[in-house]
Amino acid sequence: MSGAMFGLLSSFDHNLQSWETYKCRISQWFVANDISRTSDPAGIKRRAILLSALTDATYKLAADLAVPKTLTDVPFEDILRLLDDHFTPKRCGFGERYKFYVAVQQEDETYPQWAARLRGLTGHCGFANVEEALRDRFVMGMLPGTEREKLFAQDVTALSLARAVEMAESVRSARVGATTAAVQVATHDQLFKMTQSTAAGRSGALRLKDGGNKVQCQVCGYHNHDTSQCRFAKLKCKKCNVTGHLRRMCKKINYLEANVVDDGDDDGECFNIRSVKGEAMTETVTISGVELKFEIDSGSAVTAISEQTYRKYFNNVPLSKTKKRLFSYTGNSIICIGVAQLQVSYANESHLLYVCVIRDGGPPILGRDFISKFKLELLPIQYCKQVDENNIISALQSRYPMVFSDKLGLFNKFKVKLHLKEDAKPVFIRARPLAFALKDKVDKEIDRLVAAGVLKQVDHARYASPIVPVLKRNGSVRICADYSTGVNKQLVVDQYPLPTITELFTRLYGGQQFSKLDLSSAYNQLVLDEESQELTCINTHRGVYKHTRLCFGLASSPAIFQRAIECVLAGVPGTLCLLDDILITGKNKTEHLLRLHQVLQRLQDAGLTLQREKCEFFKDEINYLGYVINKDGLHKSPEKIRAMTDAPVPTNVNQ
Repeated sequence: MSGAMFGLLSSFDHNLQSWETYKCRISQWFVANDISRTSDPAGIKRRAILLSALTDATYKLAADLAVPKTLTDVPFEDILRLLDDHFTPKRCGFGERYKFYVAVQQEDETYPQWAARLRGLTGHCGFANVEEALRDRFVMGMLPGTEREKLFAQDVTALSLARAVEMAESVRSARVGATTAAVQVATHDQLFKMTQSTAAGRSGALRLKDGGNKVQCQVCGYHNHDTSQCRFAKLKCKKCNVTGHLRRMCKKINYLEANVVDDGDDDGECFNIRSVKGEAMTETVTISGVELKFEIDSGSAVTAISEQTYRKYFNNVPLSKTKKRLFSYTGNSIICIGVAQLQVSYANESHLLYVCVIRDGGPPILGRDFISKFKLELLPIQYCKQVDENNIISALQSRYPMVFSDKLGLFNKFKVKLHLKEDAKPVFIRARPLAFALKDKVDKEIDRLVAAGVLKQVDHARYASPIVPVLKRNGSVRICADYSTGVNKQLVVDQYPLPTITELFTRLYGGQQFSKLDLSSAYNQLVLDEESQELTCINTHRGVYKHTRLCFGLASSPAIFQRAIECVLAGVPGTLCLLDDILITGKNKTEHLLRLHQVLQRLQDAGLTLQREKCEFFKDEINYLGYVINKDGLHKSPEKIRAMTDAPVPTNVNQ
């Protein structure tokens, strides 16, 4: 071998680098430089090269691992083994699979990158069919959109991972190309900001800068797509740290840069908003005997008309000079040629009003001065808030139809297995007598459960438990199996800790509003494996039925379900769950909504469904687990302590 060495061998610092990666690099460096067991049978040279490449801290660590020997006395292969045992984490098969199953595509991740990351996660999962597992998680973990809908429509038995990636990329390219090529003809939103000028020698000469005829995305600022289609919609602004827009479109920046000259009575904001979607709120008003249709804008401090309208109808009214300066939302000046004092009549009232005349202005606008003069009532903010929240809830139901479906959910992550004790003996209990008044209701409930696939009639069974019909408030019955008669005593009960109240509510710190999701027939959404179904048979007046789904009454059910739901929602901040109830909150509405989307997407991917009637969204105060929760903290529910607060005051010693 020649004296020259190929390649650059860097030093290894265990605090900064991966041992697994460095081990591969140094082995390849040995190959490139013809250093092997043949040329270095004792490993002395390889040991010297490896030890000399360690930093001081890593060398000390290796020396500690070798005690009572010194590193120079330890063979090269043994040093590698010591470092392997120390740096290579012990892999947990279920833990690795959990990471794989909860992985989802990131906003800035392409489909090939998403597939590559998934393949890396399968390294220690031990899947029997890696390609099939990769294909399934690739499709189910994709971001919602046209690409995923296209793949969902494919035949699962014929679709490979490579084909799925190819199809997703093809659909994405077509969508982006179509969006870029589309010509969107719409009127640009114009927002005018008016402030009082105090600068000497500068009159109120204003210019109006037309925003063009394309819609500007309010998330990223580009004009080749609509706001609802922007791929940056879920990214955080680096200026205000709020999700929903990029730094260049941050309103906080625009506000801070606004030229507010004076806080006198004449200043304010005049917004001329030409909406791309929806109709403006308009009202017909008589001005100096002329009826005109105005747009009502409570964001505008003044009433304004265009120069064309002024010349056409009010040219005989003199214009007064103004020192007001108007700026657009982006800081561009707007030309106001003066102020006209006009007689404005509306709803049997008449008042003199100063109206700004805007050069090249848009439709006439009634501002806050008009609203104040005529004492108009605006919608309460609570009403507007309720309308907004109702729209959001409707949008959520449309976006996640499977989650809000009336059908019983089918958990698709794994099947539940019940474990029997080694000395377990089958227990068969005969059916209990049923009250005649409940017979029809029990029959109806059994038929419903059979139709839903929860119950299945069997001819014989080794295990059977009697039922206990429980009458509900609506008059129907709930069929509960009394597994305490035998099956529960034979089970190895699953152990999974249920979170305490203190642990649960610690996660809600800083929440402003709260949403509560209720899983429909929660336990019944988890499927039992074939062997476990035989243990859950119930004995009724109509014969023996077995449960195909996890059911109430089994000693293992709470732990199994809690483990499953926490697995589904792992990693979503501001959420807590206890059995079938899920609570979501956020420090602001944007964060709250983002987390709500994450939870609903996770539930939909897992095949779980909600009971819409019992769900609550964006509540300032919510009842949960017997407590009242709001932004001020955790409080005892008045209903739970009513007996104490309403108790009569004692009137004698005996009381």
